[in-house]
Amino acid sequence: MILVKVLKRKDASSVIVAILVAMIVSQLLTFVTARWSAWLSGQGSRYGYATPGSGWKGEYLFPVVSALVQLLVLEIIVRLYIWVTSAVKK
Repeated sequence: MILVKVLKRKDASSVIVAILVAMIVSQLLTFVTARWSAWLSGQGSRYGYATPGSGWKGEYLFPVVSALVQLLVLEIIVRLYIWVTSAVKK
């Protein structure tokens, strides 16, 4: 894959590609984990986002829970990737 070849280089193009890939992954993680975060923080929104006037849960709790859930999902994805790549190399 050409993206992997670009990311392995040590120049400005690899930094730009890495930033773009990180932005794409961030959007994906936000989309996937929004409902879980809303459910864990006690939000009643069916779309998974804090609604206006939802009080301290929407203002403070939801962003913290969302960040923690995103980190947890990212950790699981990285561990799964490491497990799969180690199984393929054997």
